[in-house]
Amino acid sequence: MTFIRQFLAFVVVGAFSLSAWSQTTKSFDPYEVTLTPACFNTPYDDFATRKLGDKIYVLSAAKNACEDVDMDEFAKKPFSDLYEVDGCNLKEPSLMSAETHELMLINTCFYDGPISTNAKGDLLFFTNNYGSDKNEKLTVYYSTKNAKGEWTKPLPVPFNNDKYNVTHPFFDEKNKLLYFSSDMPGGKGGMDIYKCTFENGKFGQKELVRNVNTDKNDIFPLVFNDKLYFTSQGHNSMGGYDLFVVENLEVFNMGAPFNTTFDDLAIFFTDSKNGYITSNRGTTGSTDDIYAFNLKEKFVDVPLEYVVTDAQTGEPVSDVAIRIIDDSTGIVLFSGTTSEFGKLSQLLDSIPMESQLHFTIYLDKEGYVSKEIPFTYTVIDSSVVTVASLVDLTLEPLSLEQEITALLGLKSIYYDFDKADLRPDAIIELDKVVRFMNKHAKIEVELGSHTDCRGSLAYNQKLSDNRALNAANYIKARISNPERITYKGYGETQLKVDCPCEGKAKSQCSDLENQLNRRTEFIIKSLNITTGSAKVAPKGGAEATDGKGNVVIQETNAEDFRLTNLVDTEEMQGVHFRVQVESSTAQIPNPTAKYKRDDVYEYEHEGSYKYCLGAGLHTLEDAVKLQNQLRANGYPEAFIVAFNNRSRISIEQAKKMLGGQK
Repeated sequence: MTFIRQFLAFVVVGAFSLSAWSQTTKSFDPYEVTLTPACFNTPYDDFATRKLGDKIYVLSAAKNACEDVDMDEFAKKPFSDLYEVDGCNLKEPSLMSAETHELMLINTCFYDGPISTNAKGDLLFFTNNYGSDKNEKLTVYYSTKNAKGEWTKPLPVPFNNDKYNVTHPFFDEKNKLLYFSSDMPGGKGGMDIYKCTFENGKFGQKELVRNVNTDKNDIFPLVFNDKLYFTSQGHNSMGGYDLFVVENLEVFNMGAPFNTTFDDLAIFFTDSKNGYITSNRGTTGSTDDIYAFNLKEKFVDVPLEYVVTDAQTGEPVSDVAIRIIDDSTGIVLFSGTTSEFGKLSQLLDSIPMESQLHFTIYLDKEGYVSKEIPFTYTVIDSSVVTVASLVDLTLEPLSLEQEITALLGLKSIYYDFDKADLRPDAIIELDKVVRFMNKHAKIEVELGSHTDCRGSLAYNQKLSDNRALNAANYIKARISNPERITYKGYGETQLKVDCPCEGKAKSQCSDLENQLNRRTEFIIKSLNITTGSAKVAPKGGAEATDGKGNVVIQETNAEDFRLTNLVDTEEMQGVHFRVQVESSTAQIPNPTAKYKRDDVYEYEHEGSYKYCLGAGLHTLEDAVKLQNQLRANGYPEAFIVAFNNRSRISIEQAKKMLGGQK
């Protein structure tokens, strides 16, 4: 062991008792910590690494400055001296020498301790036992560089005393504080850690550092990133000396792999991810070696900073509904709206390092074409996060033609054999028509209903009339000016799949083909705009018409907000709020039973079923209360959604319609 380590073993007085019980810090949990022996270790004791400028300095007992005084009387080993790291070798430092000063205070015949400097490198603190007697106490000296770049004669700090030791200086330049270790009277016992101000060459009053000192040895203080690190035999040591850190005035063991059952001490950071410690773990306690450590993030936070703009004007678009979904898991990573300035600002936290992440971002705002954008992040390290695909967050304004095109994406509604009842899947499509017609108060739509060929012509005509009537009545009950809806039954006269079965002939159609014939289609009769009435034909030409100039709605996969299981109660009318708790690609068979509530609502969007809770929430305040309640009771990601009648709107739109609710 080195002189200082052996010496410290003799200054402990009294029985062992802990001043505080500390836990293991979580600060390094996000990192994969690797420790490797430094290549410049010698067969002797090497410890207490420090840095001055771009040079690394090490204390080592590899050789001594004086041949006739080469052993400390306790360890029976050479005293340690200061060396400069040269690749994987150690060389004599050029900091100070006998030629510079009459009294040589660095690399004397006896113990020379660790150094500490300021960032500029013109202030130096160091430990030394300066006398000719190897039993002299340890002391701290300091020196500065003059205008010529020469070190001034070292001066002692005012706390040195021939009755006790002062050692292990560390200068916290940011806070103008000098830390040091000492066994001076008035401490907790053994070596304690003190601090004092040092500014403009003047020292303030010394004081014990709060919480860190025990009745055992507490040594090697160091401040990095506003945290105090130190070495101690006390607290909850894993064995011998351990490394500790102070966080929020609490002391924490740095844990493995920094600490072992052996002696681990004298941490030093060269930057935020790298540094050195001293340990005798590799020699089972016989010799100190220096270990280099590296911190590599296990996870990284990925920032998303984008602005959604209007594709035509380039202006930011506010209140755009945004969802970000992890493609691999289906988990919603973010759900919200853009700010007043169209900004999306979101941090995706705890993303695994060296991973490639595939997301999809969904944008939706009334009056604009909805958008889905896949994008990929490749995470290399905390400073290298690359976007593999361009994220184009522009929205195209939705023209009237586009809105009609969206309507043309409505699926035909279908019926069970020999029935005119509206099936649940038909309600979904009818709700689309309701929404569109409520938005365009003068549009006129005809419903054309059909049957398959089975049954008589007269029977099928009556059946198609009933199908058209039921569908029309559903829409009429939910729109203004219900006379805008007309309907007509066509019986079996317009088979979509031609497999007639007149007379005694049996249909050769499969069940699926017959199903396609049992349908109701939607025909846009006219759009009455402010300038008058106009026939509107979608892209597709003659195939998209009924041959009479009317537009027939064809089947595509257009998507829209719609409610599937709601009745028009008073609580659904006007602007109201609900709290969404789940999104599912599969429809939940019995949501009332699952959520154990009778106020469950369901709507579908972009191929997913959305489930909301809450009824009669006509103020945002009531919605917030329910949201907080649900978040505290098993739904941590619950969020508020707004509706006007049966149409979903943004929160901002709802607030405006309600007169600026907060």
